[in-house]
Amino acid sequence: MQIAAQRTTMPDGSVHPLAQVVRIKIASQLYADGQIDEALAEVEPGLEATRPYLDEYPAAMAEGAALLGVLLTHKGEPERALALVEPLYADFAELAAREDKEGLAVAKSNLEFSLSQINLRLGQTAEALRYQKASLDSREAAFGPNHPDTVAGYYGYAQTLRRAGQMEEAERFARIAVERATGHVDPSHPSYARSLEMLGIVLANSGRPIEATDFLTSALELKREYEGADTLVFGYGIHNLGTILLQRERYEEVQPLFNEAEALMSRYQGPASAFPILALAYNGQASLALGDPAQAVRLLDEGRQRMGDDTQDVEALGRLLPDLIRAHLLLGDPASALARAELFEERILASDTTDTFEVAFATLLRAHSQVVAGAGREEERKLAARNLIEAVRHPGRFDRASGLEVRHLSALDLVMDIAAEDDDAELMLAAMSLVSRSHLSRAQAIRTERLAASDPGLADLLRALREAEDAVDEADRALLLALARGESADLLRESLAAARAQAAAYRDQLAARYPGWDRALEQTPSIAALQASLADGEAILSFAPIYYGTYALLVTPDTAVALDLSASRKSVIDLANSLGASVRVGGFDGPASRGLGASLFPEPVMERLAKTRALKLHTGGPLASLPFSLLQGWGGGADTAFLHDRFALSYLSDLSVEGASPTLPGERDAPLSLVAFAAPAPFGAAGASEDAVPQRSPSRISDYFDRAAANADALASLPALPGTADEVRAIAASISWDTETLFLAEDASEANFRSAQASEADVLVIATHGIVAGEVEGIAEPALVLSPGAPGGDDGLLTAGEIARLRLVADWIILSSCDSAAGMSGGLPAFSGLTQAFRQAGGKDLLVTHWKVRDDIAAYVSTQAVLNYRSGMTKAEALRAAIDSLRKESGITGADEPFAWAPFVLIEG
Repeated sequence: MQIAAQRTTMPDGSVHPLAQVVRIKIASQLYADGQIDEALAEVEPGLEATRPYLDEYPAAMAEGAALLGVLLTHKGEPERALALVEPLYADFAELAAREDKEGLAVAKSNLEFSLSQINLRLGQTAEALRYQKASLDSREAAFGPNHPDTVAGYYGYAQTLRRAGQMEEAERFARIAVERATGHVDPSHPSYARSLEMLGIVLANSGRPIEATDFLTSALELKREYEGADTLVFGYGIHNLGTILLQRERYEEVQPLFNEAEALMSRYQGPASAFPILALAYNGQASLALGDPAQAVRLLDEGRQRMGDDTQDVEALGRLLPDLIRAHLLLGDPASALARAELFEERILASDTTDTFEVAFATLLRAHSQVVAGAGREEERKLAARNLIEAVRHPGRFDRASGLEVRHLSALDLVMDIAAEDDDAELMLAAMSLVSRSHLSRAQAIRTERLAASDPGLADLLRALREAEDAVDEADRALLLALARGESADLLRESLAAARAQAAAYRDQLAARYPGWDRALEQTPSIAALQASLADGEAILSFAPIYYGTYALLVTPDTAVALDLSASRKSVIDLANSLGASVRVGGFDGPASRGLGASLFPEPVMERLAKTRALKLHTGGPLASLPFSLLQGWGGGADTAFLHDRFALSYLSDLSVEGASPTLPGERDAPLSLVAFAAPAPFGAAGASEDAVPQRSPSRISDYFDRAAANADALASLPALPGTADEVRAIAASISWDTETLFLAEDASEANFRSAQASEADVLVIATHGIVAGEVEGIAEPALVLSPGAPGGDDGLLTAGEIARLRLVADWIILSSCDSAAGMSGGLPAFSGLTQAFRQAGGKDLLVTHWKVRDDIAAYVSTQAVLNYRSGMTKAEALRAAIDSLRKESGITGADEPFAWAPFVLIEG
């Protein structure tokens, strides 16, 4: 067409304008093929030459302007893009208003989308949202609500809302896109897969990576089937799935994905473009987390070289250089590490787009590299480490349920390394508590969102608090930059203090009007508080295998020490997974048990625990789903004694113990009140006997939920638990209680759980199914299954969010339910969410199980533990003695097997 137009002259002798218009079409094809530079070389002169013919070729002009904006933004020139595209949009919008044509509506929508992306890149989110909503409205007006292009408008708007931090609205529009695509669009159309993909991305950024993975995997399979694996869009899909799995710390799985994504995107976009470099960066992060710093150096340095020495792209440098610096240090090359650290800090300080975290991390990397190279001061490094802690602690990093990113884990891993080297227990505690808080923040944020949805006053206060916290972050960033650049900082300190005071005032209002809503997340733990919570003979041992190394914090009533356990994260997690996998199917991996015991409890640790009788453990990730009682080989011992045989063990759900008192034995003469819930009525069978057994079973937990609520049909397939009624009767008969109330069958309902008897119980027993939902479709919290109410009433699922709104006084809550402490697939311990919920409600300690246990064994352990507690033991001692009795005196077949006795754990609030 271009050749034919060049041979065609106009009446005035000029070449036909289609010779230039067609350059825009050529540029569009080049862009679709990933040839960015070639497309830009065609579209810019083509657009300039065609502009005089706007009235004749309006759609082509709009297409060219939209494409120019996308290309310039991709090349890192958003200011120039805005300057060129906005005037063209104004001319085109005026023309489109005069002529009502379908083609013009589509072109207008594309141009609005381009302007939205440009404004996002410039940080102008309000303008970006305005243009993106206009793009959606243009498509819906032209095509109706169910057209594939309208669906694209919905997921495009969801993407912009996500970038603007409006996650609830982003999910709403992404779900609309999915519902319309699955209901009205052919699966072969690109909008079908893109809608699933966008919902997955939104869910991942909302702290629900498991649910996100399902949507992204489905989208990828659709792209493979209908668009082909050798395409740029397939490369984007692989890259998106890889980033979600990276967030879930599934490091082995991401490496082949990023290898494939990097190859595809290098071929279509060029090896020096953004996505191939990010694929190298993420692959390098995974290599470091898998204990291979040499591979990390190769990948990360290749990405740095592709960017060129003069690059000013600090966002990409922030993904490459920190881990490259750390890898050089781990390989014993401090000179290379220092050179990279100085470059990184220089580029960060020269940028106007960095955030507080990047400034603090760059300064710490440089200070640490200098110390290792023998050219720095330890005082400066320690100050930099504390500044980084404050940068990560910014509440806005947690309140949207996204938790910590891999780059934050990398930074905190370095802080822990420094804390262990300096034996700085307070610094180690600060870093560990941030990781713990990140794990808890997801469920907390989801509960807060649900409360806010039904309470406009809370929603307004939360919105004001978020704005105030953003102001704190900006003031903190300005101060850190000024200090690093050697500039005057007095006024900036005053601004930061004022911003913090305003944020504190909003938090005070929230605490006054909504008691307990943020108690678990707002406390800043201290070594003194931990020590004050300990009695003689007690100790706290916290483990943190979060990125590369494995670190520990050991606290006794009069000492505190920060330790590097000299074991990589990968080796510890591999051993934990092997042991956990074996015991959950009735086996026992002795070598893994001994290897893990030797790694986590080496001789120096055991020497410090020589006088300890009761050990309180705290950890996260896969270790949180493993009973430490099973560990052998501790202290370098070669015998087969379990850690259970050495200590009375309990677990801390987090490291915030402000106001906690030392562990006390049970009061023998103080009668206790008991309330128990057991054998809930099956769903869909109100009034059915507790022996009724449904006939079918869903294949996975997520099958129990639809997008909005519990799926009653699927919940009806849960097996009945008749043995739990006998279990709570045995507990009731074992002791002379002050009062006892048993809610069985249909009486084991949510309504009765909210009753005065339950609220005032000293011991609360819940013997039912525990749903370890994690972040699955339709529910993002762990839950306990009770009897359903009348239609339209209680749904029979007692979620963590509902528990948190109760008022309880229970000193001991026994969750004798299946999987009440089992680990979520995302690496988070389910008991964290339940424990925090019960703590917010006023309850204290929980007895839970790591996996499903037999009714007779559960009844025996629960009964004996309560008896032992009433006889004067502490809860930890009571549980230990109950397990010993189970193993040696109960006469129950198989009771001495680890599968039978190991799942019981005490979680201390």
